[in-house]
Amino acid sequence: MALASCASARTEDCFPVERFGLDFGTSNSSLAHARADGTAVLCALDAVALNPAVLRSLLYYSPEQRGFVTGQSAIAEYLAEDMRGTLMQSLKTFLADDSFGETWVHDRPYTLEDLLAIIFRRVRAAIRSQGIDEILLVIGRPAVFVDRPAKEEVARRRMTRAARIAGFFDVQFEYEPIAAGLAYEASLASPETALIADLGGGTSDFTVMRLGTRARGDRRGDILATAGVQVGGDTFDTRIMVGRLARHFGAGTTYRSMEGKDLPFPSHLVGQLGRWHQVAFLRDRRTRDLLARLAATGSDPDAVERLRTLVEGNLAFFLFEEIERAKARLSSEEEATIRFAHEGIAVEEHITRADFDALIAPDVRRIEACMRTVLDAARVREPDVGSVFLTGGSAQIPALRGLFARAFGEDRLRSQDYLTTVACGLALAAQP
Repeated sequence: MALASCASARTEDCFPVERFGLDFGTSNSSLAHARADGTAVLCALDAVALNPAVLRSLLYYSPEQRGFVTGQSAIAEYLAEDMRGTLMQSLKTFLADDSFGETWVHDRPYTLEDLLAIIFRRVRAAIRSQGIDEILLVIGRPAVFVDRPAKEEVARRRMTRAARIAGFFDVQFEYEPIAAGLAYEASLASPETALIADLGGGTSDFTVMRLGTRARGDRRGDILATAGVQVGGDTFDTRIMVGRLARHFGAGTTYRSMEGKDLPFPSHLVGQLGRWHQVAFLRDRRTRDLLARLAATGSDPDAVERLRTLVEGNLAFFLFEEIERAKARLSSEEEATIRFAHEGIAVEEHITRADFDALIAPDVRRIEACMRTVLDAARVREPDVGSVFLTGGSAQIPALRGLFARAFGEDRLRSQDYLTTVACGLALAAQP
């Protein structure tokens, strides 16, 4: 844990150590600086973003610049260069995948750590712009990277190596829901037992904590239980894509085999359509040959042509941007329309909040099961929970908020800034 003093071996009188918390997220990242007065302040990471404190966890390799661009500028450069480069997102989801050795980006290979270090360097530059060099960095991590302990260690080592490549040598980790709890604690006037739910892009994580005790230093005794499940905002995007949009790209159609049999549209193509960063993998020769056969013998050749255009035009990212916008609208409105028109693709799909709720119902049940697991592990009953603190972008989804409202009552639900609370809590965790 990172809640105790971490720099006792340093000669701080000569080299003062400044403490920061980094929430490196699947979709967005944020950084906070721990101040001497016990508060945390957010740092600007992306000057061109709508919210400079939030850096989209995006990488774009620019052929013109012969280098990588991060954050909002990555999207701008991708468009300016007619999508000729390589755009990457959700790199955090590969941390526990030890089969990911390296990938070639244009003319050279990169390990996952190399790619993550590019974002970490952006963070390092933001800190150095404040004239700070000696740094203790506490990085957030989900309660569960993956359901196997050995793979958990793979993820932690990779994150550590990426940070060191970028110049962070004093690095510790803290569970993201614990950090969220520390940030929320600052608003409490009296002690309580709280359930913290961090509902992010890649995972949904929980902790049960005793808060408001005014304890400093090691807080392990106040943490009653922690758990997580690999369900998040990306999962919900996949549900919309597969459940409502994939039919525009061939799902549900048939094609004729070489033996003259009618076969269903290949399921592995539908599966890869569900995640935008996997659509680029459909450019291999074998898949191109398969798509040519589907177009020639399929029951809906126009749909297959739309899929070919989506793949060859490198357009999946922008389709998923429209899915994300529709999902966000459904948090405040009862219906939304996904419209995507580009290079021969014209898709319009109407979706209601009820439709969306039905699509994600299995995922909501998994999140609820995880919530009940952490309560059972903490030996805390629902009436004993003083408040439920919700953070993370997915916490704004009505079906998820409704889950907690039904279990605990709307009056016990609390929230702050959904995208930056964890970073502030990590900075607080870094304090001695």
